[in-house]
Amino acid sequence: MHNHYLYSILVYTIIIGISLINGCSDSSSSSAQEKPLIPLNPPIRQISKDSPELFIYTNTNIKSSYSQAYFYFFDAKEHFSYFSPSANFENFGYIKKRGNSTARSPKKPYNIKFDEKVDFFGMGKAKKWVLLSNPFDPTLIRNKLIYDLASNLSFVFSPQSYFIDVWLDDVFMGNYQIAEKIEFQKNRIPYSTDNGDFLFEVVESEVRNNVNNVYFRTPVDSIRITLCEPEEPSPEQMDDFNKKMELIEKAIATKNIKEYMKYVDLKSIIDYYWVEEFVNDPDLHTGSIFFTIHDGVLRGGPVWDFDLSLGNTVSAAKASTKNFSAQRLWWNTLFQDSIFQKMAYERYLQIEPYFDNLANDNDLGKNKIDSILDFFHDTFNRNYSDSGWAYCDTTEIEAQQETRQLNCLFNPQPLPTFNENVQFLREWITKRNLYLKENVSRRLKNLSHIEWTLDQILAIQDSVLSTKP
Repeated sequence: MHNHYLYSILVYTIIIGISLINGCSDSSSSSAQEKPLIPLNPPIRQISKDSPELFIYTNTNIKSSYSQAYFYFFDAKEHFSYFSPSANFENFGYIKKRGNSTARSPKKPYNIKFDEKVDFFGMGKAKKWVLLSNPFDPTLIRNKLIYDLASNLSFVFSPQSYFIDVWLDDVFMGNYQIAEKIEFQKNRIPYSTDNGDFLFEVVESEVRNNVNNVYFRTPVDSIRITLCEPEEPSPEQMDDFNKKMELIEKAIATKNIKEYMKYVDLKSIIDYYWVEEFVNDPDLHTGSIFFTIHDGVLRGGPVWDFDLSLGNTVSAAKASTKNFSAQRLWWNTLFQDSIFQKMAYERYLQIEPYFDNLANDNDLGKNKIDSILDFFHDTFNRNYSDSGWAYCDTTEIEAQQETRQLNCLFNPQPLPTFNENVQFLREWITKRNLYLKENVSRRLKNLSHIEWTLDQILAIQDSVLSTKP
């Protein structure tokens, strides 16, 4: 464990309540009672590092409702910036546990928020942020790979993120991924509930129920969902949502592109399908699948939660590189239309270089795996060396270092070393892309009798939506 020179500051210690932690809701509030002020010592960094560090002080066990905490942030190298979140250390932020499967890991993920907006790494000012712990991903990079991939596609928003070292009450917790929260906000999803817009999550599995969320089924296809924006919908908003969703689902049910192009943003829905198909996402059957309705049109994304994808799952079918498995939800009906099929296959060949570039150098430049590793390798190394995290008794820890076991509840037993796990990921991505590229090209040839092209149909949809009242 690292030691730091300390100087004094005062902070509150509080008692917090308990609630479930799953779902997209962030509305749980602290039932805290203040105790007398207790001295707390923020850190002084002795040695500048290439990786930023976030120090969090709570003086309490973090639960699933927000509790007060002080946050001290050191930027990389000589750029030291403190906030708590104010420079005078007099204001505190808030922290709570988050996550679905990851909440069961000893390396917990967290939601953090502040009374004033703060900006991490130029991602834009916001009050709410996410600290992903990636405890089931031995490479630590699956989520960032796909978030960054999605930022090059047609989504209106994909979470930006950055890797940092995190200390919690002077205990080094290892590498975390600080990411933007999925929410309506000017710097994130630029929609508004005041405009009649909605953000919702598909949650097919009741295991992921959140006590703060209301779950219901869509009016036509009976898909189980929960609303994220607005978090606490009024009866009028619920009625508005159901009316809009009924129009959307009835249009999809016609399997007539002239009808459903009025209510489905084709490009983002297709791109979202290919992200889910490519990664062979086991969460597609349970949760973490987000959609928006903006101006009465269903739009795909944002993407989220890929630590158990890209071959990192105990499911043999989902670990395979050789299948098609994502034609579920509304995609199941849409793919029954041969015109939609052709559009989807043409789109994959358009965006295939981005999937290939995850693992291989190509015309887009250096591959994303190596780019991430080159920039963040020090913090990845410290996650296992300095913090002592070990996977399922497979990682060797130095004799003087306490072993901290990461359970493998949902992922297969990792390979012995970090580099071997990265190589497995690289090879899986390469094999998956080759399989999809070959099969998509073959299927597209069988649809050559359809005259309409993807670009022609998207141009028609743009014209249709521009005149929609």
